[in-house]
Amino acid sequence: MVAVWPLVGREEELDWVSDSTTPPHLGVVLAGPAGVGKTRLVTEILALWRTRGRDCRWFGATRSAQSVPLGVFAAIAETSAIDPLRRIRDVITTLTTSTSAQPVLLAIDDAHLLDEQSALVLNQIVRHRRASVLITVRGGAPSPDAIRGLWKDQLLDRLDLQPLSTEETTDLVTRVLGGPIESSAAAALWRYTRGNVLHLRHLVDGERSAHRLALRSGVWVWRGRPQVSAPLAELVEAGIARQPAPVLEVVDMLSVADPLEVDVLTALTDTDAVESAVQAGLIGVDTASVPPVARLVHPLLGEVRRANTLPSRLQTLRGTVAGALETRCPETGLIQRVRRAVLVCESDLAPNAQLCRDAAVAALKLADPVTAERLARRAVEAGGGRGALLLHAGTLTHCIRLDEALAVNTALQRGDCSERERVFLTLNRAAIWTGKPDLPAANRELAEIETASAACGLRRPFDALKGWVASFDTPALAVDAANAALTAPGWFSEFFELFALTALVRAHMAVGRYSEMSAAADRGYAIARESVNTATFHVNIGLHHLDGYHRGGYLDAATRLTDDLHQAPGDFPIAFAFRALSVAMTALACGDLLTARTRSRETLAIALPRDSNWLPRTAHLILATATAMSGDATAASALLDDLEPRSTESAGIILTQTHALARAWTDAAAGVTSHAIAVATDAATIAQEHNRPAYEVVARQTATQFGDRSHADRLTELTALVQGPRVGAAAAHATALRDNDPDGLCEAARAYEAFGDLIAAADTAAQGADLFRRNGFRGAALTAAATARRLAARTGADTPALRADTTPSPLTRRQREVIALVAAGLTNRQIADRLVMSVRTVEGHLFRASQKTGINTREGLAAALDPSRD
Repeated sequence: MVAVWPLVGREEELDWVSDSTTPPHLGVVLAGPAGVGKTRLVTEILALWRTRGRDCRWFGATRSAQSVPLGVFAAIAETSAIDPLRRIRDVITTLTTSTSAQPVLLAIDDAHLLDEQSALVLNQIVRHRRASVLITVRGGAPSPDAIRGLWKDQLLDRLDLQPLSTEETTDLVTRVLGGPIESSAAAALWRYTRGNVLHLRHLVDGERSAHRLALRSGVWVWRGRPQVSAPLAELVEAGIARQPAPVLEVVDMLSVADPLEVDVLTALTDTDAVESAVQAGLIGVDTASVPPVARLVHPLLGEVRRANTLPSRLQTLRGTVAGALETRCPETGLIQRVRRAVLVCESDLAPNAQLCRDAAVAALKLADPVTAERLARRAVEAGGGRGALLLHAGTLTHCIRLDEALAVNTALQRGDCSERERVFLTLNRAAIWTGKPDLPAANRELAEIETASAACGLRRPFDALKGWVASFDTPALAVDAANAALTAPGWFSEFFELFALTALVRAHMAVGRYSEMSAAADRGYAIARESVNTATFHVNIGLHHLDGYHRGGYLDAATRLTDDLHQAPGDFPIAFAFRALSVAMTALACGDLLTARTRSRETLAIALPRDSNWLPRTAHLILATATAMSGDATAASALLDDLEPRSTESAGIILTQTHALARAWTDAAAGVTSHAIAVATDAATIAQEHNRPAYEVVARQTATQFGDRSHADRLTELTALVQGPRVGAAAAHATALRDNDPDGLCEAARAYEAFGDLIAAADTAAQGADLFRRNGFRGAALTAAATARRLAARTGADTPALRADTTPSPLTRRQREVIALVAAGLTNRQIADRLVMSVRTVEGHLFRASQKTGINTREGLAAALDPSRD
């Protein structure tokens, strides 16, 4: 961390104050709440003027000096018993006598605390233009008439300094910590401090010292409520130390229930005290809400009051508020229902099972599965029976605590249940297994109840789960089963309907029917928004919908969808991780490698339940791919070393292919392009065998970017099967490369750029430049190369095609590959095994490379040619 916090978000204010303290301007009054950064801004202005040779004098007013005439100027005021007016004139003369050609800049911090004589001195200096003046006052605090008149009479300009915005707070904390901070943690820091820099500094220092603000995967993360440090607590308490007991009672009531309906607050406290708290800036009233609600202006105030209150009193306060809410605000909405149940559970009252069950369902509808799980668990503990247990299993599933959910489900099945209930519980078990993911276990569960599901009226839910499981590896079966579930008669619920729609999204995405994919996704979002499953299915549907847009080449639509998913409800770790991952996915597809790496690291930094490993795994692969595309083969390889590929039988081919392409890009970054081509082609073959043409398009495009000329025919066939602009661009690219057509390559590059795949566009333009150069068309080669460089600069990419264009080499591609493996430390035997050739062939490549370069040692070839960049 830095020793001195930088000045962030004050560039405009700094320029404005600098101009306003430049003669003939008389100066500025900076106003604002304590801790907003007034003193820091004054310090910067004084330092700026001192570097320009101006006399600057600074004084800080204090409450203790307020009772002493000219107390703030005690160091320069004469103490002899002379005429007071003479004394004032002498102080003015001393303060305004300059040793330079410029007038003195006089700064007074906390001028609202000045005694009357000191205030008069300042007033006279301004009115008689004896110096420029820069003063700070606390917003809302009473000031002496002589000070207040300076801005009321428009002698000085007044600037009311605002707290930092969320973005400015994030920027400041990032600079202070020396690295990026996870987005939800940055938002929480702003929420607690409201952009007050002094509070922010104490909070960050305290949480970091306590290791609650910690560095993970290169990203700073922070979870939970702060444990307020003693310095911060003293600072916050000082702001309310002089408030009467009734006002503090208002603050305490809101500290356990924020926000709170105004009529409830006034019934529990004192109306005049509530008004006084508003006037003191401690609470605010939202009159736009129906009914109006009161909130603490600074959430840290609630944290401090709770920390300094006995637990028994906090329990009593919560019970009191819960009772008042039941009486005055019965069933007014989902938020109120959850709030009342949470208050009861944390109070000295006995929780009611039905209250907790209803509130848990409400919390799920509000996309808060963490709170829902706590309330469902309390419903079980309060004797809610099998219904509460079933709800608890569901909330555990939404929290991705799948082993616990399976345990509760098993306990329910061992109990006394009907055949219909047994089938229903088995369907739920199958759904849980797909989350792990363990497809064989899910299929075993479904096989066990296929006949029984029809007999007990649960065939539609069965088909929905059958379609969902099939979407992992058999898209055609998934579509048939999901459509059967959605159209057949019989009992159905939105939970199973969402599974059927998600299966359609995933299956249509895999085969490249993106219009059908989007229709199913839009229907799913609409249902999820109104259901208890909103958080889980926004993630499930959004992931596959976004992936489809990327594979189809609908990157503008992907960007819009990413923005929409960021607005989706959910204030819990999995939601935070998914939002970061969605940005990383879209950034990678568009070629914004810096954002892809930053946001994938953010996903990895968030602590998630063990069973949600697909999120960090996907982020890990995106990070490795973006790193390899940036040309850092060593770092990309290290990222992949501990991440074994999964089999297609256990988890479908999404992550399998993502892993394969990450490996291909890593090999390409290391200069081993033939192996990269082989890996990408294998991924395409697997996709073709599993009827996943959308995946196949991406894999064949990747191999073509590496220089493979063998994919034109198959990509042309795929244009008739797969929707979207990507397949046409990839087919044109492969055809032009096969036919040695540089004009066709440049046209394909334009097609890639048009839909937003900038790295593919850069690679294709670079390949075109190379062909133009080989054919002797120097002007066209320069134009194509300029296009490749322009696109590469926008993305940060460093790929084989770009390196071949910018670094001409006398060596063949195979010779460069061999040298790349020499640089990696491989023996000739190991190189031969890797490239599937004989040891003698390897030796021949090295001999000819030595002849062309004049370098006769293995070490010399590796060092001089730097094959990691060839």
